[in-house]
Amino acid sequence: MKTIFFKFVILVIPLFVLSCNTSKEEELTFLTFNVWQEGTSVPNGLEKIKNVIMATQPDVVCFTEVRNYNDEDWTTKIANALQDSGLNYYKGYAGGDVSFISKYPLEQGKQLFSNTDKGTIATFDLLVNDLRIVIAGAHLDYTYYACYLPRGYNGGDPDWKMRTSDGLNPEPLTHLDSIRNYNFKSTRDEAIAAFIKTANTENDPIILMGDFNEPSHLDWTERTKTLFDHNGVIMPWTTTKSLSDNGFKDSYRTFYPDEVTHPGFTWPSYVHEKASTSWTPKADERDRLDYIFFKGDQVTVKDVSLVGPRGSYVRNKIDSLHTENEIFMAQSLLWPSDHKAVLARLRFIK
Repeated sequence: MKTIFFKFVILVIPLFVLSCNTSKEEELTFLTFNVWQEGTSVPNGLEKIKNVIMATQPDVVCFTEVRNYNDEDWTTKIANALQDSGLNYYKGYAGGDVSFISKYPLEQGKQLFSNTDKGTIATFDLLVNDLRIVIAGAHLDYTYYACYLPRGYNGGDPDWKMRTSDGLNPEPLTHLDSIRNYNFKSTRDEAIAAFIKTANTENDPIILMGDFNEPSHLDWTERTKTLFDHNGVIMPWTTTKSLSDNGFKDSYRTFYPDEVTHPGFTWPSYVHEKASTSWTPKADERDRLDYIFFKGDQVTVKDVSLVGPRGSYVRNKIDSLHTENEIFMAQSLLWPSDHKAVLARLRFIK
């Protein structure tokens, strides 16, 4: 009798374990890439953008600064160029200046926010086997660029000129309320509020990528207040703080939590065959403006890299100071954008 019982237990326990272990895992790579006026700012821009995708081969790409010049569908153009080189992608464009390509089907494209040149947020459903992931692309308002004020420059209102009384040296504005009020004149906070309102109705994982045109509250901290011409300012930048308060995680800062050893600068990048991309020739304007955020109980970060050249412009000269600990992919390619790109590998468990 005991022998029969033990045989039953031995047979049943593995079956029980197998029946309970029904979770599925997917690992996907996401690239956010500001393509600087869809590559028209540099010679052979489309080819250079294609080469970046070929070198990194992401599962999903979010493009910003998609203009569809001459009424030509730029997302189709880049997808066709990649197909000619052996990479096949689905396309997703829902309007504005944000688009996607993906190795997996994209459905239900829609705009959550669009205000002419004041920003776009668009979303699609990404279908990976039986997993649904909401992907969102954002290109936020570039005006009222408040992080220039502490560096002694205007941020687009009334102009982009140096703030100065002697005509020679920048005069930083470091009063937090003044910086905050200036920042709120942009539409960045309205765009992110619209996105969060929709995101809070979702149960599936959400990935938000793009160029925010605003630094992170995780970067302008006590530890960096004397670095990068922050000039003593510790700033809780609105867009990233709002996302964090609503359960979103910044993939780069999750993987690299130290904002001093891994500042993650994406702006202003060195560009091949172009002069300086700096807007503040007498200041260090380097910031992390390009992000991949995620939300979901079963989403984890496996790896994150910057994509592009190591150098950025500091006081109008190319410099790589403070980047020695960071990983750069595709840095030997002829770089086509004033922004670096960001690549994140995320794991999803269902």
